[in-house]
Amino acid sequence: MFDKSNFKIRSFDILPSVRDFFKQPTGERDLTNVDEIRRCLSDIKPFSRLSIQLQNQILQEAWYECYAEQRTIIQQGDRSACFYIILSGSALITYKRITDDHIETLDILKRGCTFGEKGLMTNDRHIFTVKSNTQLELLVLWKDDFKAIYMANDRYCSKDDIKFLKTNAPFLRGFPIDRFHEFPHAIQHCNFGLSEVIARDSRRMKHILVVKKGSFEVWKRLDPDGRVRKSSKQHLDQFQNEKMIDGDDDDDDNDDDDTADQQETADNKILFSEIQLSGDVEASSLQETTLDIDLRLSRLRRSTTIDRRMSSDSLTRSDSTTDLEKQFPGVVDKRDRMQLIDYDELSLNNSSKLLLTRQLSKRSQSMTNKKSNLILPDRMLYLHIKTLNEGQSFGLTDMLFPNQPTFTLVSNECECLLLRKSSFVRIASDQYKQNIRRTEIPFPSDSVFYKSYHAKEEWKRYSKEVYKDACRRILKQQSMLKN
Repeated sequence: MFDKSNFKIRSFDILPSVRDFFKQPTGERDLTNVDEIRRCLSDIKPFSRLSIQLQNQILQEAWYECYAEQRTIIQQGDRSACFYIILSGSALITYKRITDDHIETLDILKRGCTFGEKGLMTNDRHIFTVKSNTQLELLVLWKDDFKAIYMANDRYCSKDDIKFLKTNAPFLRGFPIDRFHEFPHAIQHCNFGLSEVIARDSRRMKHILVVKKGSFEVWKRLDPDGRVRKSSKQHLDQFQNEKMIDGDDDDDDNDDDDTADQQETADNKILFSEIQLSGDVEASSLQETTLDIDLRLSRLRRSTTIDRRMSSDSLTRSDSTTDLEKQFPGVVDKRDRMQLIDYDELSLNNSSKLLLTRQLSKRSQSMTNKKSNLILPDRMLYLHIKTLNEGQSFGLTDMLFPNQPTFTLVSNECECLLLRKSSFVRIASDQYKQNIRRTEIPFPSDSVFYKSYHAKEEWKRYSKEVYKDACRRILKQQSMLKN
């Protein structure tokens, strides 16, 4: 008899080797053979996103703790002492409103989620209470170790990263790389696991990716109806701010992107669950009144709930039809150079933005109409465009050329340096902009990819008919010889 309970996803059980490793005394562990430990922690972003050196510090200093159900791990109002990463089980995070003593359950934390970091970052007391919902296994860091790892100056970028960019990134020749330090987190060091989606929509990426180790693949999505996905006005404005012009910086990061389409980074909002619930660390929040805190947390909880519902819906729709195909020859070699636009001569008023947006939308609409007579795929599929290896980069063409197609980036287990586009634009000199426009080549439009698919399908159908015709003639000749 079929039983649904036999097919339910069960809680993640960590390997005994991981448990035994973190039970060893801190500071005395042998890190020569820890590849298995790294693989077991590869889905935990607060660990895997960091550089190998910082990962080694966690492997050396963190320890293992286990709690039974309904145990309080941290209490609202207590002093912050430790940082916690959930290895298995689940925990309830609650907030007691100071104005009316009402207790709100904000979220259920599962494997890979964190808590305790907000108080350590602000040197303040805990603003949440966390209780174990099931048996809970945790990885714990002392506050001094947490600050040495996650709040160090070289967490985002080290001297070795700067040296690598100067010597191994050709597109940065003549670019004042040292000026990145003028902007907070303008360079990030980030690790991506095998088959991890780095970005679903490359047009919405806020960083230029430079491969330091490993590789990642670029895929192009083709839809059955030949539809070209359009961007909202908000994202068009973002594209304009990231063009090769001197515009306003967008360091506030207040875009309301869907979680499914955000680029994976090493930002605090990506790594830490408590930061996602309560907002990033800001000096202004330290002067808030109790009423301000209650209102802000309630507002953030509602917005987080809505965002997660939207992201889960979009993930369900995309995952149900995604089918990656490994080969599609002839796509990359058919790229044509598009006419360049001198963005320095464009004014930044609203009328020029609207004019450019209308021109791009008309061009996109005309290309969509031309695909009406093409052979389209019967289901959504992904075409492999190219693989980027050490020293190669992605994300610059969107800043230089209009109407670039959207791509999906998938990691082959790589180590990347992320350069913030808004900071990149402000640092780049006029001479550098002119040189980079001459050297970079844009990707083809969406219509080229559909035409390439059409040509391949026509060839497949033609070759199939030729094969059938040859078989018929051979059989006919054999029958005539027998007679």
